Amino acid sequence: MKRSLVDYDSESGSELENGHLSAKLKTGLADIPGLSKRRQTGNAGSPDTAPAPKPTSPLPPLPDRFNDINPSNPRTTISDDPSLHQGRQRQVPHKPGNWPSHVYVEWVPGSGERDRLSSLVGKLQTRVASASQHDPDLKGIEIHTTLRDPELPVDKPLHISLSASFMLTTDNKDDFLKELKTAIKSTGVPQFMVGISGEVDWYRSEENARSFLVLRLREVHDSNDTASTADANPNPRLTSLLEQCNKTVKAYGEPPLYEGPDMGRRFHITIAWTHAHPTESLKQLTSLLLDDPLADNICTAFRIDKVKIKIGNNVTGLELQTA
Repeated sequence: MKRSLVDYDSESGSELENGHLSAKLKTGLADIPGLSKRRQTGNAGSPDTAPAPKPTSPLPPLPDRFNDINPSNPRTTISDDPSLHQGRQRQVPHKPGNWPSHVYVEWVPGSGERDRLSSLVGKLQTRVASASQHDPDLKGIEIHTTLRDPELPVDKPLHISLSASFMLTTDNKDDFLKELKTAIKSTGVPQFMVGISGEVDWYRSEENARSFLVLRLREVHDSNDTASTADANPNPRLTSLLEQCNKTVKAYGEPPLYEGPDMGRRFHITIAWTHAHPTESLKQLTSLLLDDPLADNICTAFRIDKVKIKIGNNVTGLELQTA
């Protein structure tokens, strides 16, 4: 299913509706040197006058706002059809007036980082497919990447969750957004750097019957010191943000994400998923990824500069202050 295009020039619709586009095209064609004469003499299609094809160039990168404007594919029905979404099912059935919501921070990997992540996932897919020929523990396991949109040929950003998926209503969504903005600002957390700790884990979510391949994270003081982090809590700033998100979400009757003394060690990005349970054989194959040099060089660190709040298909970005 294709997504709707956005940000057209404001004249586009009116010109089409009023029939002005045809006249403008004709005027523009008449102004092209030689074209009018060729059309009059009937030689426009002859080999001597046909213009040489222009060399193709790569498509420009998508703007940063693309994923905010198009956070998910538009639905044409309120019914659940897992066949359209790689077998995934809604966690909560659709109900008019309900707004599925999520709070997170986003990372858009650079081309080199994305290539290394894709290579890791690709190697795991190959190993699982090969080993499944003789290991019944791996039969039927299919690994899906989170790095590409399954329906559009575009790269997807990765995210660090600051909430579980939760539900708001038409009546309370605006108040929630206002209160969460205030809560996040009250932390005083500035922009900061985060790196990948080197831990690769499988996490099983029984709520949506999927298992997720995650890379654990740790904060760093700056881009030149990837090893420097708090000893007791590897993610103190993310923890401060999560505590305020938990507090606000709970005030609206929804469950928190992580709580407890180990919450700072649970932050991660997801790079792949499967419907299957993570068997011992799958865990063993995955652990071999840690021996791959690619796993140690995915990225140095990346900057967290804003928190994103998604309510329905509306995404609000809250900038963190500069240090």
